Amino acid sequence: MAEGGGRGRGCRMIGLDELNRTVLICRDYLDSRLSDEEICENFQSLKVAIVSDLNNLSSHGGQTALVTLVSLLSRMGMQVGLTVPDVPMRFSQTPISGTSVRDALVAASECFIPGAIIHIDSDFSPDLIFALGDTQVATSTVPFWRLSGDDWGGAVRVESIAEPRRWVAEWPIGAMISAALAANESFKFVMRSMPLREKADLLFFEPSPSCSWTFGFVPLPPAGVRLGQVDVISAGAITQAALYALVRLPGIQMRGRIFDDDITTGPNLNRNMLTLVSDVGSPKVQVVSRRCGLDLVLDPIQSRFSGATSGIRALAERVLVGVDDIPSRWEVQRHARDWVAVSGTSHFSVSSSDHRRHEPCSGCLHSVDDPGGANPIPTISFVS
Repeated sequence: MAEGGGRGRGCRMIGLDELNRTVLICRDYLDSRLSDEEICENFQSLKVAIVSDLNNLSSHGGQTALVTLVSLLSRMGMQVGLTVPDVPMRFSQTPISGTSVRDALVAASECFIPGAIIHIDSDFSPDLIFALGDTQVATSTVPFWRLSGDDWGGAVRVESIAEPRRWVAEWPIGAMISAALAANESFKFVMRSMPLREKADLLFFEPSPSCSWTFGFVPLPPAGVRLGQVDVISAGAITQAALYALVRLPGIQMRGRIFDDDITTGPNLNRNMLTLVSDVGSPKVQVVSRRCGLDLVLDPIQSRFSGATSGIRALAERVLVGVDDIPSRWEVQRHARDWVAVSGTSHFSVSSSDHRRHEPCSGCLHSVDDPGGANPIPTISFVS
């Protein structure tokens, strides 16, 4: 193995099949002499501690930040150590379930990716630490960031420059933002432990002392948001990420259909946020429909969308499209009645657009098919 290529932890090499698309995304930058097994081992051997006190886990935002971060880290195969109190779960945190957050997370050990264990262990010796809000943490010699945020924005900052703010937000968008930013820091930490093909690429993987994102303030009706009828095309990573977010929003209601003919496989686990190991072999539409609960009701249609298979009624006035296949996007646009949102990812790139009647359509934006695209597409948990 090339110099610097292994962490030497003797970790459990179980999740190579499940992490194969994560290995692919790493290969854009890593020395070609590294084997898939060595790359996988570096991810599976990383130990990440997450620390919170009772005050920071008493809000829906704090709980969402914790659960989302644990899921994103586990879906990269990492080992997670929790130092958190046992608090009642305030709101749905699907795909995990239970009456308390800590117990639900412990029960989910190895349920996101085989070999990704969630520990409650005072002897856990982490490689890096994340703390929620203003939680007090003993002095540490390993890299240490704090997650903070509000209803619509999130941030991670190293301890030396952080301005600790307690998690009090009940609207969880900022919480999910902060978790994605923290997961990215963990990914970069692993990449720095392996030899790169080009030394100049190290710039992409340097730790961020401070990183934040906000959607600003979006006013919401006090009675909640009724989205009405919404059809969803694809039950893969993009739409699962959207529904993972929507199902956590208090007061959101939606009905519709979800179309997909695909079956859940091991390599889907690295970024399908509503999917667990036990779902492998099940139709994706059944998994998603079951996990969305009572406020987001989606009728599973186990077939690819086409005008002939859309069922007895036309598409809803709002359609979410998460398919990579460009002709499938054209087919949806041809049958769309009004608003269509189209999203996709490849490597670290994200594409998202929305189209209304009498405006340029998704065919205008994606006018050429891309039959030569990578298959499978390299992916990682926090991009979707």
